[in-house]
Amino acid sequence: MIISERAIVIAAITISSCALAACQSAAPTPAQLESMQTVSDAYYAYDKGDCGTVLRMTDPDALETWDYSEMRYAMVLLNGFCQEIEGNREEARSVYQGLVGIAPRSFSAQDAQERLAILKIEDDDPEHARWMSEARNRADPTTPARIPIDRVPAQYPPLARTTGVEGYVVVEFGVSRSGGTEEPLIVESNPPYLFDGSSLRAVREWQFARKPTADTKKRQLIRFVFKRGESADSSAEPAMSDTTEP
Repeated sequence: MIISERAIVIAAITISSCALAACQSAAPTPAQLESMQTVSDAYYAYDKGDCGTVLRMTDPDALETWDYSEMRYAMVLLNGFCQEIEGNREEARSVYQGLVGIAPRSFSAQDAQERLAILKIEDDDPEHARWMSEARNRADPTTPARIPIDRVPAQYPPLARTTGVEGYVVVEFGVSRSGGTEEPLIVESNPPYLFDGSSLRAVREWQFARKPTADTKKRQLIRFVFKRGESADSSAEPAMSDTTEP
């Protein structure tokens, strides 16, 4: 990412952060500008799979002087993601729990809650990983997927959008005879975890036409593509075995 691009990103983070925090001043302080640059660098590193850099930049001591804002919460969330990727599950759980406790209404805390729920499922069910690895086999390509009549769009995580991170998520879910979605689960995502929470929350709100004769054991796959300038919902598409990166 060249310097001019970073300047644009920092300006976008300024606008985004003010919108999230309803700030009164359009002129960030030097400390805030430095924080914005750090957020941009951390998201860039995460997008490249460089968790060593992310963990260094999001260390609690490094964030000690930061304002309590969505920027700080997003950095804490990235720390939790990388702890999990690095295999430090208990440390990740502690990070997520702390974020939910400090800022339960923030966008980042919502994603942290999703990760906590998934970690619990994995802890309670040793067969969960194997079951998820077979998700594509459960999707029957010969059976037309039920089409939602009310499709809530997946929200692009604010700081992922403003820092230019793009990606995709494949979600598996069931549909009840009454038209509600059941047990949406993440099958695949890239970058890991970043878009999972918003995709799960969207699918939970989808509604399908009632179908009293539907086979509720059949599962569906949907692929959300997150690209700047596009709604994730506009890029939602059936996902079969040929899913690739956008």
